[in-house]
Amino acid sequence: MAQNIMDELGNRIRELRMGKGMTQQELAEKSELSLPFINMIENNKRNVSLETLVKLLKVLEMSLSDFFLPYSQGNDKQMALFLSLLQQSPDKERLVELFTQFLMISDK
Repeated sequence: MAQNIMDELGNRIRELRMGKGMTQQELAEKSELSLPFINMIENNKRNVSLETLVKLLKVLEMSLSDFFLPYSQGNDKQMALFLSLLQQSPDKERLVELFTQFLMISDK
């Protein structure tokens, strides 16, 4: 599982960045990292320290726990994708509330 996270980390960073409408240059500047370093991370050619990951996630407005949540959910790829998309949504709280209401209604 640890290797799986490392293999996907760059892809997740890219998805989060693009979800925020940011360029690699903007992410580099806001996180005080170089553009080539961001590029290498997103292309899975560079491992990331915890300190660097925290910098990136702060700029991307995501907590470490939210970032790693899909990996704690087992091997359910659809659920991991759903959680990842939900985490990236600017309307996350509203969507969680609506989905919760939907589930409560469907259980009746």
